Amino acid sequence: MLTSLGQVTQSAFMTRDIRGTIAHFVSNLGIGPWYMIEGGRFSECRYRGIPCQPVLTTAFACARGLEFELMQLDNDEPSMWRDALARPFIREAFHHWCLWPDDYDATLADALGRGYRVYQDGATTRGRFVYLENPASPDDILEITERTPPRRAFQDLVAEAGRTWRGDDPIRTNWS
Repeated sequence: MLTSLGQVTQSAFMTRDIRGTIAHFVSNLGIGPWYMIEGGRFSECRYRGIPCQPVLTTAFACARGLEFELMQLDNDEPSMWRDALARPFIREAFHHWCLWPDDYDATLADALGRGYRVYQDGATTRGRFVYLENPASPDDILEITERTPPRRAFQDLVAEAGRTWRGDDPIRTNWS
């Protein structure tokens, strides 16, 4: 019997050139608009249990019911993003799947009970997150994010923009 930790709600990609990747996704896949957070920092972040301070530019868009995330590491801090950049790829590469469960703690406990291990975790001003690796499938990274009211509001903003987008203003940086 197949079992699931929940519905996959996001597909994320690592990039060395976030604006180039956005241009590719817009022109070739029709995905946009992109809500970009430049030089983002975390309230707290741990890489394999050790505190770290990565600086990350991210961009989010929604198309056909799925959110897309692009990530560009802006410093050389030890992190799973630095690990991803050590692998060969040209412009972008798939990085992880994401779940937005109603019960973050129960879903995390379920995943850990299934053998997943914490790869990286922490929090932003919108809530907690954890990236998990599966020892049986080392390239398979799963993120679980806490759906706090501020995070839900942001996810709703991105989803609504994706539903009504007509190709204008593909990168949005002036939003609150």
